[in-house]
Amino acid sequence: MMEVLLINPPQVFSHYQVAAGIVPPMGIAYLASFLQYQGIDVKIIDGVGENPKQIVPFRRKNIFLRGLTFDQIVGMISPDNSLIGISNLFTFNYPAVEELTIKIKKKFPHIPIVLGGAHVSASVEEVLCNSCVDYVISGEGEITLFQLCQYLEGKNVTIDTISNLSYKNDDEIIVYNGGRSYPDVDTLPFPARDLLPMENYFSFKESHGFSNSNWTSIFSSRGCPYGCTFCESRKGRFRQRAVNMVVDEIEYCINNYGITEFHFEDDNMTLNRNHIITLCEEITKRGLNIKWQTPNGIRASSVTKDILLTMKRSGCQHITLAPESGSIRVLNEIIKKGSDFDLKHLLQVGKWAHEIGIKVGAFIIIGIPGERKEDIRKTVNFVKKMAKAGIDEVVIGLFIPLPGTPLWDELAEKRKNIDYLDLLSVGDISGAKSWSDHIRDDELKKYRLKAYLYFHFYRFLFHPKEVIQSFVNILKGVQESKTERVLLSFIGRIFKSKRREIEPENGS
Repeated sequence: MMEVLLINPPQVFSHYQVAAGIVPPMGIAYLASFLQYQGIDVKIIDGVGENPKQIVPFRRKNIFLRGLTFDQIVGMISPDNSLIGISNLFTFNYPAVEELTIKIKKKFPHIPIVLGGAHVSASVEEVLCNSCVDYVISGEGEITLFQLCQYLEGKNVTIDTISNLSYKNDDEIIVYNGGRSYPDVDTLPFPARDLLPMENYFSFKESHGFSNSNWTSIFSSRGCPYGCTFCESRKGRFRQRAVNMVVDEIEYCINNYGITEFHFEDDNMTLNRNHIITLCEEITKRGLNIKWQTPNGIRASSVTKDILLTMKRSGCQHITLAPESGSIRVLNEIIKKGSDFDLKHLLQVGKWAHEIGIKVGAFIIIGIPGERKEDIRKTVNFVKKMAKAGIDEVVIGLFIPLPGTPLWDELAEKRKNIDYLDLLSVGDISGAKSWSDHIRDDELKKYRLKAYLYFHFYRFLFHPKEVIQSFVNILKGVQESKTERVLLSFIGRIFKSKRREIEPENGS
């Protein structure tokens, strides 16, 4: 019988990385449940979730691996596995993935290795040049992984017909073999949470959003039709799950895991107004006493006050908006956010949500190629407006180039000698790296600090009760926003990691 092992690698992070978290790897969980449905035996090793307390130095000063060590993961692998799949979502995590494949191949040279995820999807040839990797799956992997299993089993499948698959044929690299395929999201079984250490995610409370009880990530759709030039998810095929299936999954999680908080990680949960309204009404109709949020962000242009009211009635606690910049020039000429995007409407959505009692966060990106100082000054001014409107928190992220995006291609000369570990700067508050020729690194760091200071000053000026409540929440260990979650986990991680650091493995 075919035996497949799926691995979520340990997490690469720095002491001052505020974006790190411990979340269930839902992509792997979907792959596992789909293979199980086809009669294939599957196991998962979550390199982060299995031991999130363990911190191991990795390659450079102040950079670490969180979770299982490479040797611990290799020690958990059975020689009877027919295929090993490894997830690589983030570009800065690729050095750890690469090293893990080397260690696995050294001990188990007979087991083929397949990689999937956003980074490898856009870096196929680079990844396959690593002799330890046999296959790369680009994009959504359920159908491709099953077809690859059939091929390896000697079933009636030829490798040159497998969609989304790249591989090596002697010295030749075959890229995007068989075209692209997308699964029908309504045919996919619920993700295999039973193969994941769910109790660890519950107890650590370091979700993408925030949490106070048992929680899980969940999806009501896949894909994003927009073309933001910095984003890996750009121009993907947008598909929504049937409302009944989404709410059935919510009920399943309530009944089997005692989960009461749901984090919708859709790229565009509110894109279809009828779908989001129907989803909320179904949750309310079934009398489900849940809380939910959208930590990955929603498209403000499709949101009305009536939609927010419907979301609130069904248990929505928090939404995240994505203005990205306060400069119209940057939005239109560089990011290419879309003709329907309107900063004034985004502020209005923030005001409505505040009035209704839904917490609101916002994403900002600075240091973008082509961005000028006057653009960042406009962004800082917009941050003040968001605070005044009642938006509860803002994340000032630094731009990083990502493979497969137009801005990555535009930076071809600049990124020739890039070390992927440098991309940890996206969420590291200790420094800054500017990719704009008009802004120095030190200037970017000052602008980010200035934006944060202005936001919190204006928030305190116009909404002092909410600011005081945030301080009370932190003292009590309660989370009502991402900022409170980040501060609680960040403070705890700094002190705990210093106590638990151990010597690196050979080769780490």
